[in-house]
Amino acid sequence: MNASQNIERAIKLLFVLLLFVCVGDSYAQDENQPTPITVTEVEATNVAPTVPAAGTVFSRHESQITAGMAGRIAWLAEPGDYVEAGTPVAIFDCEMLGLQRERQVAEAERAKINFERLVSEVERLESVRGSNVIAEIQLDRTAADRDLAGSDLRIAEIAIRETDSQLSRCSVRAPFSGVVTQALRNAGEDVERSTSLAAMTDTENLEVRAAVPIRYLPRMRTGGTAEVRLNELRIEARIRKVVPAANSQSQTFEVRLELPSDAPRLVAAGQLVSVNLPLSPNLALTVPRDSVLLRESGTFVMRINDDAKAELIAVEVSEASGDYLAVRGALQPGDRVAVRGAESLDDGELVAVSSET
Repeated sequence: MNASQNIERAIKLLFVLLLFVCVGDSYAQDENQPTPITVTEVEATNVAPTVPAAGTVFSRHESQITAGMAGRIAWLAEPGDYVEAGTPVAIFDCEMLGLQRERQVAEAERAKINFERLVSEVERLESVRGSNVIAEIQLDRTAADRDLAGSDLRIAEIAIRETDSQLSRCSVRAPFSGVVTQALRNAGEDVERSTSLAAMTDTENLEVRAAVPIRYLPRMRTGGTAEVRLNELRIEARIRKVVPAANSQSQTFEVRLELPSDAPRLVAAGQLVSVNLPLSPNLALTVPRDSVLLRESGTFVMRINDDAKAELIAVEVSEASGDYLAVRGALQPGDRVAVRGAESLDDGELVAVSSET
């Protein structure tokens, strides 16, 4: 009985050993099998990425309306009033100026009558000139009086024009169509000519002013189309101006974007928005995002060499454009890099290319 049990145990042990040998051979064969992957070629293309930036909506026309003359305010538009360009924002009490003009007109008429009388007198005396000495002396005196009267007439006419200029300022008119946002004085107050009366904003012509890092200044161009975002809202805006001067503290420069005509229905001056600004194209090596490996030691791609082996290549990502990244490293256009399956590869591992994209 003991002998038979020993034989049975030996048979079982031999079976287990054979099983381990078979499994080991299977694992060895699996390890030698190449890893299937998908590859793509490195391309040299013009990359035109976008730069995110924070912006604020501004009115293109904002102004402090000043008095332009010294006097008493008779009427002033209220905050919220919409004022057309060329229509009054404020009106002054100009009754005294009106009376002053009437007096000046009367004085001018008087000076004109005196001048015309002396002109006639000079003409009469010239007709009898040379007849006697008295007439010659009187002619010289009358001609001088005529010239003085002519000067008085011109002075009176100038005074009327000066008063007319002041009267034209009795109505302070809006330089553009917009809304009065603030009344800085009240009706009945006496003010000087440089006093600010009200603040106006053009609510129909809006723009976005965005602060962009100064390193992007050489690649920013006017005329491009940018995307303006406000929550779920998306608006296309044209880059109107690039201000090539950096803020010394933030190291940013200003880009101004013209909003479309229907923008006032969607946004208002003072709102904060996000902007995606296009940069001018730049020739660079590009690879798909999925081919870039982020590891603790850096950023890499798996290049597949002519021996169908993976090579770990360190790269530096410079900018993004859609599903592609511009990279710098030991790559050349036409090199094949792993896309799907790259994350599981080791440097020097044998691969089998299942497909190319």
